[in-house]
Amino acid sequence: MINATMIGFFTLSGLKDMTTKYRVTLFSLNLLCYCVILLVNVSLILTIILEEKLHKPMYIFLCNLCFNSLYGTAAFHPKFLFDLLADTHVISYAGCILQVFFIYCRADEIALLGCKLSQCMLKVMA
Repeated sequence: MINATMIGFFTLSGLKDMTTKYRVTLFSLNLLCYCVILLVNVSLILTIILEEKLHKPMYIFLCNLCFNSLYGTAAFHPKFLFDLLADTHVISYAGCILQVFFIYCRADEIALLGCKLSQCMLKVMA
């Protein structure tokens, strides 16, 4: 017999101690940030796609970063917004792994941007 424990869900215990007033305030600010992120990224993507002059590698890279930002924030914000207003704060194991995967992919965006920045700095310095 193997001694193993199967974890089905995680409880987010940090949100239990917050009062309703703080939750609503945090929900409002987080929703505002999420809407601004969506608006800016979608407008940049549409501008790059619709404007023929912007079909250059630098702008395609910027468009790729916007897509990456969209699915990175879409992995975190909706669940967090839901948990702020819900009475029970749980996430399934599969949902947690999926969220970690998408947030990790978003962190990859920052690494890509850092590589691109260092490459540009080397070109300027040479």
